[in-house]
Amino acid sequence: MNTKTRNFYNTFFIIVLLNFACSHASWAEDITKTTQDQPTTPATQSETQQSKIRIEPNPQQSLLIDLSRIQNNQNAEVIQLNTDSDKFDAFYKESSGAITHGGVIILPDDRTHPKWPLITNPLRVGLTDFGWSTLAIALPPPVTPNHPIRTLPSLKVIKNKPLQSEGEPVEPTALDESIATPAIAKESKTTDSPIPQTYNNIMQRGTAAIQALQQKGINRIVLIGTGTGATWAAALAAKWQDQANFKLIIINAEQSSDISAPALLELIPELTLTTLDMYSANPKSASTTQKQQPRQRIETARRNQLNNYHQSRLPKITNKLPGQEWLVRYTRGLLTTYVINAEEKVINTPPAPPPSTNQQPGARKKQTPI
Repeated sequence: MNTKTRNFYNTFFIIVLLNFACSHASWAEDITKTTQDQPTTPATQSETQQSKIRIEPNPQQSLLIDLSRIQNNQNAEVIQLNTDSDKFDAFYKESSGAITHGGVIILPDDRTHPKWPLITNPLRVGLTDFGWSTLAIALPPPVTPNHPIRTLPSLKVIKNKPLQSEGEPVEPTALDESIATPAIAKESKTTDSPIPQTYNNIMQRGTAAIQALQQKGINRIVLIGTGTGATWAAALAAKWQDQANFKLIIINAEQSSDISAPALLELIPELTLTTLDMYSANPKSASTTQKQQPRQRIETARRNQLNNYHQSRLPKITNKLPGQEWLVRYTRGLLTTYVINAEEKVINTPPAPPPSTNQQPGARKKQTPI
């Protein structure tokens, strides 16, 4: 093939490609014109508006929904409890023993969930083998205080101020006032914001859990709070301790960061019921205040002469998965000693004899004839 025929074929293929590209572009323009000419109906407008609305994700709620589905698949009982403010799922597991000693309500740390693999779920499942029905509820996420607002424009004021000699009074400028007033207004808005109802919400959830166990015929109830859940378990125990047979167990107790949470150390003097305080050895990375918290709790109980307050230290293995079986058996032993056996001892203790009334040795009281 000579060069003339080769050039002819090349120009022919180029012309064909250009015609195809131009026809494709005109076809795309016709489609866009037809779509633009179509009238927009209210249905299409609502669909576009709904697509633009952003739904904020709630990871904790999604996690609890998935856990409820898993529980249903495992033939376990998921109870839906209602309060004045919301509805929530509680994970119930009935006692597998011939004798049911009572019920256990577990309040997990607000950073975890009712099936957390450390402490919470092992106790929820393991205590049912020793005659205790368990009910675990989830806590709402804590509401923490807002961070203070930074007033960075004050740096510009410092740069723009003229240098003044020593002894001369510094007069505020209009720029200073215009920068300072908005910051004060913003701070007042943050401080005047209403306090969230987290306390009332958790108390209502705990009350609903207690009533659910009582409806099943369970009258002896033990509240177990782990981590920050110990703060709410202590508050719930202080509220219900005079109305029913309640006991309290707190494990690795921490103060809740919620702004409506009561102080744990202030709740301890109000606890007249049997309280078991279990804590594990803090790691070396823990702060000084975290290491002093167990000692502060037991000292508070001793100052208020709480003879029913008992504290025990757990080994470090309880903070890992291999130590969960040991923790369940140890908790069962504490429940047997300080709850079951202690109540039986009180019931079987004979009454004290009446005091004698100034009788001489060997004298007998005269019996009046009938």
